[in-house]
Amino acid sequence: MTPGVRRLLSPSWVLSHLLVAGLLVATLNLGFWQLRRLEARQAYNSVVEARAGQPVVPLGEALDSIQDGATPDDLRYLRVQVPGTWEPGAEVYLANRSRDGVAGVHVVALLRIDDTYPGLGVAVDRGFVPRPLYLAGDRSVWAPAPGELVMVGTLDVGRRGERGHVDEVDRIDLDALAERGGVSLAPMWIREAASPGVEGSTVWPTPVSIADLGDGTHLSYAVQWFVFTLIGLVGYPLVLVRLAHRDPEVA
Repeated sequence: MTPGVRRLLSPSWVLSHLLVAGLLVATLNLGFWQLRRLEARQAYNSVVEARAGQPVVPLGEALDSIQDGATPDDLRYLRVQVPGTWEPGAEVYLANRSRDGVAGVHVVALLRIDDTYPGLGVAVDRGFVPRPLYLAGDRSVWAPAPGELVMVGTLDVGRRGERGHVDEVDRIDLDALAERGGVSLAPMWIREAASPGVEGSTVWPTPVSIADLGDGTHLSYAVQWFVFTLIGLVGYPLVLVRLAHRDPEVA
């Protein structure tokens, strides 16, 4: 055994070898983790596309399926329609939203659906309003038309733990909204769909899409972690070979 090899087997170098091995295992696992996240994202996108592609069903039919054992998650992104009337002055605003790089809010309103479920309301995300327009304070700009309408949109689930100030909140918390409005709410909320001929216009609020159905950055991150692993697997042994052939007094 040469002096250089013996030096690389010293306790300090053994500790270095173990550290590098641990880092290689970590980067390899991170690469596979990103691939698993990519698979989960693609499966999620498939579910969204399948549900969004189904025919529109009455809201009552969708809610009845919950009573039959379905969960709200089973109905996410299902397209529904329901007749109702807007409850005046019951809006809250989802803060810190953006659209095409413009900061703004989402207008969340209360739709009374007494014809379907007497005494019940449903929270509706009506869409995006730019923050400068929102701060101007003229709510008539995005106020809904009075009278009965037929709401068409996609179902989604609420999130508990609302935080915010006055009528600006960070999420749709159905329990908090029910307490705020003094009315019982459906167990899911609706994301309003764009009306024919309105999508792409500057009518406020502008309906928002379900979500970004792309694959995200998971694949590029996975490749990045695998490249790091490969660099370590090739580079570290080359460094050790070079050190093993160096003068012991130099290293």
